[in-house]
Amino acid sequence: MNGSLVLTLAVLVWSFGAECLAQQTATLSTPLAESLSEEVNDPTATLTQAQIQEFFTPSEFDTNAQPNTLQGRFVLAVLPHGPLNLAQIVRPTFSLVTIPQNKGASTRTEFGDLQLLDLFVMPRSMTEGIDFRWAIGPYFVFPTATSKSAGRGAWRAGPAAAFRYRPIAGLMISGLIQQATSFAYTSPDRTPVTSLTFQPMISYQLGHAWYVRSSDATWTFNLRHATSTTIPLSAGLGKVWNLSKDEAINASVAGEWMVYRQFAPRTEQFTLKFQVTILFRTVEL
Repeated sequence: MNGSLVLTLAVLVWSFGAECLAQQTATLSTPLAESLSEEVNDPTATLTQAQIQEFFTPSEFDTNAQPNTLQGRFVLAVLPHGPLNLAQIVRPTFSLVTIPQNKGASTRTEFGDLQLLDLFVMPRSMTEGIDFRWAIGPYFVFPTATSKSAGRGAWRAGPAAAFRYRPIAGLMISGLIQQATSFAYTSPDRTPVTSLTFQPMISYQLGHAWYVRSSDATWTFNLRHATSTTIPLSAGLGKVWNLSKDEAINASVAGEWMVYRQFAPRTEQFTLKFQVTILFRTVEL
């Protein structure tokens, strides 16, 4: 995949799409968009979404190549059900990755591993009196990568948890934790994997459905001896536009910088992240 072409397309979507959508939806309800601009930054929100993300890395340690990841993600909200009457969030993530072949500029494009997150959202009655919500559930990684370097070649599973807290109006502090341990492998030369990822999120509403956030960076801790740890930080800007009374679109752009790495010679130094998400406010199973 040509990273420069994808980056150019993403910039065009951001610049021209925003103006067109603003003109087409000027008569629709702004409060609805402002409400959704909070929910898109909430990992516990029961909001059905279809999301496309583009991660372009113009600078990576230990290589002159420019990696790129195209990621498709669906978030399906399920109404409260079962003996505990809990709402559910089912989130599969697919990826197409352009990875370096060596220390030069050459790359190749492969499918990455499939991830599946399944969270059960705890009722508000459990945190009555504070604006806090949390969810727990299982997390799975399936070895769908089409090459050894595009995935870990292991079936993995473990627990996951998410939370969000609003201490004051407009400010949201949230996070997503996922842990996965390998238990089966696609070939005998694959090594065991035990990893923990934490995605810290903080967002602030600017008004008119605009927001700033630092929530695109994921901290990764591989828990076995002498395995890699990476801690990036990010900052970005986004906005929600109404398409109709039932659908809206969220677009954001962010930059991510690697501030700490250990045992990770080849990893991102700086990444640009673009995201476009269709929001279905009335779709729940």
